[in-house]
Amino acid sequence: MSAPLYDVLVLLHVASALVGFGAIAVSGLEAFSGRRSDDPAADDSLVRFFRPGNSWPGRVVFLVPVLGLALLFGGDRPDVPHAWPWIGLGLWVAAAGLATGMCWPAERLAQEALGRPVPDVATFRQACGRLERGVVLIEVCAVAALAIMILQPG
Repeated sequence: MSAPLYDVLVLLHVASALVGFGAIAVSGLEAFSGRRSDDPAADDSLVRFFRPGNSWPGRVVFLVPVLGLALLFGGDRPDVPHAWPWIGLGLWVAAAGLATGMCWPAERLAQEALGRPVPDVATFRQACGRLERGVVLIEVCAVAALAIMILQPG
């Protein structure tokens, strides 16, 4: 792989991680605000954030391993037998599992609860709490993966 192509892949890999995990972190911050709001249905920021629909920027995390594997097999072949790329991939799998199995369903539930004609505040707060907890775990995985990618142990 040519050096310029490799550099572009590194840039895209890092950018997709920043956008995807950043968007997930923002959803955690909004859930934090939503759980603590006296009247979430009257908070324009919460109503706007939790409007029905997918958080597409958060789905960008699915590009991270694709680009990482392209880097690994296209330019960093000597690192294939090392543990660090596979530890990073394992952390990503854990984060993606938490996002798809815990956070995004909780976010949908929060959207539905807040979007009802008479908002279900109790369900909204419960969904926000679940979303918060999932985001914390995802971000721990992301920080650990970042450390592994930088330190590249054995």
